[in-house]
Amino acid sequence: MFEIFDDFCWSKNKKIITQDVHQIPGLKNLSHWSHPFAFDPSPTHYHSDILEIHCMVKGARYTMLKQDGQFNAYTITGNEAFCIFPYELHGNGGQPQQPSEFYAVQIDVSKEVKSILGLNQEHSHILRERLLSLEHRHLQLSATEIQLIRTGFNLFSSEQRDDIINGCPFLTAFLFNLYYMNPIREETLRQIDVHIQKAMNYVTAHLTDALPVQELAEVSGYSLSRFKSKFREEVGFTPAEYIILQKIELAKELLETTESNITELAYELGFSSSNYFSSVFKKITNSSPLSYRKAYRK
Repeated sequence: MFEIFDDFCWSKNKKIITQDVHQIPGLKNLSHWSHPFAFDPSPTHYHSDILEIHCMVKGARYTMLKQDGQFNAYTITGNEAFCIFPYELHGNGGQPQQPSEFYAVQIDVSKEVKSILGLNQEHSHILRERLLSLEHRHLQLSATEIQLIRTGFNLFSSEQRDDIINGCPFLTAFLFNLYYMNPIREETLRQIDVHIQKAMNYVTAHLTDALPVQELAEVSGYSLSRFKSKFREEVGFTPAEYIILQKIELAKELLETTESNITELAYELGFSSSNYFSSVFKKITNSSPLSYRKAYRK
């Protein structure tokens, strides 16, 4: 197992601002990842003296974390944060990651760092102790916390030194807020709004149908605009994204267990063509339907 030190990157889907660029004490990499397609997993690694926080905006991220001698699996979806403490082995379990958008912030929590994000020594000590003593690592993000880290990152993205310095209070407020965020307990299902749950159940029962979003809104009892915003808030995906992901999950099962050809599966799942189905399948799984069937056929 080894440490990974990401280099500075500024591409369409991956933006990483390293410490040698932003030059803010106590802050290591600050990054924004936005992948419209499935992407390669991270190998198992660790970070010395670094607390890393992943803040999911949309989509899902799978993390394998070594705890008490064994690896445990976590799924972090939209509007959730996940904290990885120093020296903890973690990775993505070798599986391609789904399309997603998230921010990641790395804080140097070593005692040698006397100032974190411009705080004085006393307040830096308080922040360090609060971060290292977090009772829960899987947390519920509000729109306020997402906006804090988004604004902070946008300011750090500027080439102007004043903007970078002005971004520090936004990140600091976000980090202090971690202490007060509600935990997401892995052993229990989070309570979903009953109207949204009704729509989700409807999706499950009608995966071979077209499932227009207006129809789901009517099932839920919400207006279309309210349904879209409430669904995103509760589930972490838009309704359309959720429907596609569920259809692909069923497609994977059918590829593993039936003899249906790709065209038959495409039409059975409500896709307009086999080419479109194959394109969506590869976007989400990083594999063509045929390659998936060969690899996972039971």
